[in-house]
This record gives sequence, C-alpha cells and structure tokens, in this order.
Amino acid sequence: MAFGISRKLSKRALQGHSWLGLAVGVLLYWVCLSGTVAVLGNELVRWEQPNVAETLEYSPAALQRAYRQMLQEQGDISTLVTMRLPTPDMPRAFLSANGNAWYIDDAGTLSQTKSHPITDFIAEFHAQLHLPHTFGELFVSILGALLTVLIVSGVVAHRRIFKDAFTFRGGADSSLKQADLHNRLSVWGLPFHLMIALTGAYFGLGGPLNTLYAEAMYEGDKGALFGEVFGEVPDAPAYYGKMDLGHALASLDTVAPDARPLFITFERPGEDDEFLLLGAQHTDMFIYSEQYRFDAMGNYLDAVGFAQGHAGQEAIFSVYRLHFGHFGSVWILLSYLVLGMALTVICVSGINLWFKKRQITDALNDYWAAVVWGTPASFLSAALAGFAIPSMIVPLFWGAFVMSCSYAVYKRDPHRVSQQLRIMTALLLLALALTSIVLHGWKDTSPAFIAINSGIISLAVCLLSYFAFKKASRQATSNLK
Repeated sequence: MAFGISRKLSKRALQGHSWLGLAVGVLLYWVCLSGTVAVLGNELVRWEQPNVAETLEYSPAALQRAYRQMLQEQGDISTLVTMRLPTPDMPRAFLSANGNAWYIDDAGTLSQTKSHPITDFIAEFHAQLHLPHTFGELFVSILGALLTVLIVSGVVAHRRIFKDAFTFRGGADSSLKQADLHNRLSVWGLPFHLMIALTGAYFGLGGPLNTLYAEAMYEGDKGALFGEVFGEVPDAPAYYGKMDLGHALASLDTVAPDARPLFITFERPGEDDEFLLLGAQHTDMFIYSEQYRFDAMGNYLDAVGFAQGHAGQEAIFSVYRLHFGHFGSVWILLSYLVLGMALTVICVSGINLWFKKRQITDALNDYWAAVVWGTPASFLSAALAGFAIPSMIVPLFWGAFVMSCSYAVYKRDPHRVSQQLRIMTALLLLALALTSIVLHGWKDTSPAFIAINSGIISLAVCLLSYFAFKKASRQATSNLK
C-alpha cells in the first residue's frame, strides 16, 4: 500500500530523510542509547547503593523526626525540601535539600548520603549531552523534534510500508540486510518511536513555549500562567511548630483513598506559614502525580487538579511517565528497553546504509566505528573508574572516547576496530558487574542489584558469544573454499 504518495514525493522525502539522518545521526545515537539505559534509572540507583534497607512501610512520626533533624543540621534552607516516600519501584524513603539527599532509616534518622554518580551520568548525558543545563536540554529537545521529522519523512519515503513489513532478505549482500533491518525495526516500533520523539521534544521546548503562551494569553505574565497550570499558592495558617505529617497522610487517605502517596514537598520550610504538598499517584492515570496541599498541621487545603483538570494539564503531567515507561508492570519496562534499543539500532543502521552506498573507506568510516562501539566502551571505563573517583566520570568518559577515535583513525581498519571495541565492551561489562559484586557482596543487597548485575553479565556473554559465532562462521566458510 502506497497511501497515494507519488513516487516523486517519496523520492524527495527519502533524500531529505537521508541528509537529515546524516546531520544528526551521531547525536541521536547518543541520546537513544543513553535513553534506553535511563529507563532503568530507579533500578540503577538501587544498584549503586545496594545495602540500603528497603521496605514499603514507613512511620509518619519517623519521617517527621528526619525532617526536624535536617532543619537542625542544615540551618538555612535555600531550596525546596522534598521527601520521597517508598513505592514498589523505589522502596526507600529519602529527603532532599540544599542539593543533597539522605536516606531515612526506620528510626527516622538521616542515614547514608544518597549518591549515584553513574546513574546521574546517564541521565545528564541523555537530557543534556553534558552541555550547559538550559542550553543542553533545549538542544536535546530540538533533536527530539528532528527525530519526529525523520520518522514522518521515513514513512513518506517508504511507499510499501505494510507490504514489506515482514521482509528480511538474507544472503551475502550486507546492504540489503542493513536496509531491511532499518526498515523493519522502524515500522514495527513506529508508534513507540513517534511517542518518544514527541515527548522528548517537549522537555526542553516547554520553557520557550511557556513564554510564547504567556505572551499570547496572559499579557506576558508567566506567574499567571504557572498559577493556572500548577495552582496558586494557598493561604496557610501559622502552625507555631506543631507539624503533623501523620494527620496529613491520614487526611489524604480520606480525600483520595485510591491515590498512593509518592512524595512530600515542604513549602517555605521553617517559616510560620509553611505548608505541605503531598504528591500522590493515581495508578489508573498517566499523570506523574496529583498534588494535594495541607497546612503544616495536616489540615487539608485543596488539590491542584491535575487528575480532574483540563486535558492540557493532564497531558503535561503525563509526559515524564510516558517517555520513560514508569507505569504498569515490569513488562512495560522490558518493552521500553527492547524498543529503545531498536531505535538505537535504527540510528546506527541508517548511517551504515549511507557508508555502504558510498563505496569508499576513509576517516569517516574510522570515526563511525569509534562512535558506535567506542561510546559504550568509554562509558563502561568511566563507570569502573567512578567507583573510586565518582567526580571524574564525565571527563574520564570524554577522554576515553577521544582515545577510541584516535585509535580508530590510527588503525585505519574500521571492521577490525569495531570487533576490538565490541570485545572490550563485553569485557568491561563483566568487569563492571564483578567489581560491583566484590565491593558490595550478594548478602543483604536489593533485588535490583541482583537483577542489574545478572543483566550486565548476560549482555556480556551475548556479545562474546556473537563474536565467537561470527568467527566460527568465517572459519567454516574459509574451509569450504
């Protein structure tokens, strides 16, 4: 089926698709690869600090003691104070303030500092490509918009999209294999890829769009716009130090019995008019949370209204969960991993096709080999070093990546360099898992620690098995000749 698309339009779409893909291919590969790993953000946090006690039970009185301890130890509070309550995907309570975070033990004492530099590296690479924060988010969001254009142009260019949906040509022609791999994965994951591109475009473009919307609809008053979307600041009575988290949580159970408490934000911490914002998940909705507001003594004030608000509000507060797959069962998470990796392979296979059609080999081929396999190898090298010097993960990554590119250009053999970096990636995966196990052991660790290390080891074995299989196949072919 060709959808009535003319051959001329299809040809133009293919040309635009090809040139745009070449222009942003490396950047999209980085964003898609890191985004696939970032789906496991909660699990990676638990993997990096596996010895923290995990439970879904908590005492409001203990949480309140932890908050009081933080106020006494921190003194002046320059930021909002947020307390994350334990949930099935993160069964740990912790408190964040002044750029730091601490886990809360059963007695309501702030225990070890929350630290996960490897997870932070992945998240920042995906969201900003390690560029300055505001510019980086905007830049990555533009990449999301360009990915949307690539998806649409790819559909227009592929006139036989449904007819060829299950075509995969084998044989010796690697160009046909790459083309079929690129097209089949693109078609099968089309709705997912489009959703990822659109939601990814929103994160950094939200700021400029908010400015435009405020100018058009609120005479430039961003405060009025944010009040409409996020709710106006409520009037809270003075509480004279008589905080009561238990009453607030009990009131929430009455106001919204089906909502699951997710976090508590202490607004105006330490002030007389301090109030509480309780974020609660509605598991039957995609919004990240509804926000219920209470005075510091636990008396219910109001709800912002995301759960019963306008469609635009619900859409805005659904973007995060949709983009990272933080909803549903573990099967949703696994589906996001598979489809995210498929999108990463699409980025690689598209550029591979261009190299095949080029029919020459030069420094660009060398650099591309270093990008594809040097990126994961460099990250794993930096992550291993990060166990000892966590503050150096970012410079170590870029240093290792530059070394991979330099080595590839020096060797001038992209096929061999790809093989070597692939083997190095597999060995570094094994080293990462084994180092983690040696440092923390298996006893009294979180289930996520076991699952992540098992996954890392399995991935390493798959890469080494694939290499061994390809080597045996080449040897067999050589013997037949």
